[in-house]
Amino acid sequence: MISIDKLAVVDPSATIGENCTIGPFCTIGARVSIGANTVLRSHVVVGADTEIGADTEIFPFATIGIQSQDQKHVANTITYTRIGARNTIREFVSIHSGTEAGSSTTVGDDCAMLAHAHVAHNCQVGNHVVMSHSATIAGHVIIGDHANIGGLSAIHQFCHVGRAAMIGGMSRVIQDVLPFTIAEGFPAHMRVINKVGMERAGYSAEEIAEVRKAFRILFMRELRLETAVAEARAEFPASANVQLMIDAISSSQRGLARPDSAMFEINVSE
Repeated sequence: MISIDKLAVVDPSATIGENCTIGPFCTIGARVSIGANTVLRSHVVVGADTEIGADTEIFPFATIGIQSQDQKHVANTITYTRIGARNTIREFVSIHSGTEAGSSTTVGDDCAMLAHAHVAHNCQVGNHVVMSHSATIAGHVIIGDHANIGGLSAIHQFCHVGRAAMIGGMSRVIQDVLPFTIAEGFPAHMRVINKVGMERAGYSAEEIAEVRKAFRILFMRELRLETAVAEARAEFPASANVQLMIDAISSSQRGLARPDSAMFEINVSE
């Protein structure tokens, strides 16, 4: 059974899944698809050409799939927003559609986006991501699975935040943050391995130890980065996690949020 409040406005072309609840004063745009068992509590705006997966709950005054704020956006351009399943999207969250014709903003499954979080145009947010209160990611940002973005933090356009990484609250991220690390500061620097985050994501003690050793090789031996990468690859040839870190280094376009030398003494005891 589908429950649509009489005060909601739903475009005739929208597809609403079984057991969905659309609360009062919600507005559902053209060609929207909403999966089964999803709840829009009230005052939620879903823009055209948006897909929302099953078992998702969206709280009042969230805006999903509305037009990009990018100044390059051309009026009447069709772009897309794709939200996965089992997400929690709290009050006043804004997730914008892509900018260029046919482009998309995507959010994976099992994410928690707390109040006032913002996902800009053409971002790619992975699975099991937490964005805390007022966390903001600018256009074309990529966030890996199991990442945790701290409250009041801001991530610059085109930055990458790797899998199971954590961004400390109120941080300004202007360069890439490697998988499995914690970055914080203004601007943010990687500080240490995200041990607790890795444990919660299901990584073994051996995997965590490998990542910690690789981090030390990469940043704490005062080696040229090319030399450090070669050493880490040679020491951990079979580690998919270390290879993921190396791949992130190789593909970085904005450079790395390298640890500040003042942090090295802290890292030694970790």
